[in-house]
Amino acid sequence: MKTLFKGGYVLTLDKEDRRIPVGDVLIEGNKIVAVGTDLPAGDAKVVDCTGKLVMPGLVNSHLHSDENLFRGLFDNLPLEIWMLYSCPALQYGPFSERLIYLRTMLGAIEMAKLGITSVQDDVSECPEGTVAGYNQVFKAYEDIGLRANVAMNQPTRTYCDKLPFVKDLIPQEIQKEFGPATDGSANLALYEEIIKTWNGRSNLKVVVSTSAPQRCSDEYLQKAYAMAEKYDLPFHTHTLETKTQRVTGYEFYGKTIIGHIKDLGILTDRTTIIHCVWVDDDDIAMMGQAHVNVAHNPVSNLKLGSGIMPFRKLWDAGANIVLGTDGISSNDSQSIFEGMKFEALLHKVTHPDFHQWPTAGEVLKTATENAARSLRRSSEIASLEEGKRADLLVLDMDTPAFTPLNDVKNHLVYCENGSSIRQVWVDGRLIAENGVVLTVDEKKLMDELRGLMPEFKERFRYSVETNNRLFPYLEQMYWKCMNMDVKLNRFSQPYPEK
Repeated sequence: MKTLFKGGYVLTLDKEDRRIPVGDVLIEGNKIVAVGTDLPAGDAKVVDCTGKLVMPGLVNSHLHSDENLFRGLFDNLPLEIWMLYSCPALQYGPFSERLIYLRTMLGAIEMAKLGITSVQDDVSECPEGTVAGYNQVFKAYEDIGLRANVAMNQPTRTYCDKLPFVKDLIPQEIQKEFGPATDGSANLALYEEIIKTWNGRSNLKVVVSTSAPQRCSDEYLQKAYAMAEKYDLPFHTHTLETKTQRVTGYEFYGKTIIGHIKDLGILTDRTTIIHCVWVDDDDIAMMGQAHVNVAHNPVSNLKLGSGIMPFRKLWDAGANIVLGTDGISSNDSQSIFEGMKFEALLHKVTHPDFHQWPTAGEVLKTATENAARSLRRSSEIASLEEGKRADLLVLDMDTPAFTPLNDVKNHLVYCENGSSIRQVWVDGRLIAENGVVLTVDEKKLMDELRGLMPEFKERFRYSVETNNRLFPYLEQMYWKCMNMDVKLNRFSQPYPEK
């Protein structure tokens, strides 16, 4: 079947960055076959795009769908303490397959309405990963029709071996309750199974994730990376999100975590490093030389008080910066429009040289072209050109966000919030129109999810009470790290010792 998007303002985001004020896009099946002006309709279904913007779909390069039930729940907690509740060390899970499906679908519905056509979901399943659980994540994305990269975020070290100083702070009787370390063989076997079942099916791809270097053994990190190479998959790890993690590098390895993973041979253009707030100039040089991908999550970094990532230094060094929302409990939204605006504004206050500030065009790239590289889908998505997959958005420009029309990229980054979206197409299929998802019954699914919430909330309440025992020890560790001199500051101002 052919569809012709006729007479719209076409923002191609192709290599020539063509903008066609009155242009057409012709798709056949799941691919774009022509972009230009006055294309003949022939036997194609015509979508009148007069007064509309036609552009590539957006990409959310980093999220955690396992947090989708935590919207509006947390505030004023730094990462390591926040993780006591969002990724509890004690008494959490397992959850039913149906709940896993529904919580994934909750986020997928939100993203589809907001013009996100491709996602990269780093999923934790508690207390351990299972084939059945990950099947539900993939199935949810398949059912709604999003293009999805899905990772299994499972560490191998026991809790006290993931963080500095806590072994000496947490009482032995509590330490006995933590799960044991593993060699990661079960994780790798699980990966083999989900790769065999899901990789390449529909619009789905598997991502190899290792949570974070300090949460896994070096041997497991290298084996996981070898698996990513074997199947030509993206490789993910969280690194230097917080000052505590910068301290961790020196405590665990005698160097920064970036230096350590470079020594392990896993700092490459296959790798997406998530956050990278507390990197120094040497780290940045290594990352740039490797052309590593950096998943920037500005809203999450602000909510968790992690600090400000050195955007311009990383960009100029050659790192490929991509934009993510992070999990719903450290953001409360999965809007890439919101993320773009935060990204554009945040880095304007880090340096007085306005020539160094991110441009709207650069910011838009982090949600499209750059993001496609992190997903290892550059040949498929993120621009409107012949041969690419038909992932595109139609936005109404007869709205306040685009009136009067000046520079369309500025409007997208600073003015639009997703409310102007009229159609969302993925792989040549219309999946959302006028704020309604067409591929699933949203009301039925959300009613079912709400019906499961009383039991979930009771279990979560018990989890919070159990993990509250760790709070004072984690706070001691936090302040010990905050008061250490790491020759670097990524907060907005110097801070007094506590």
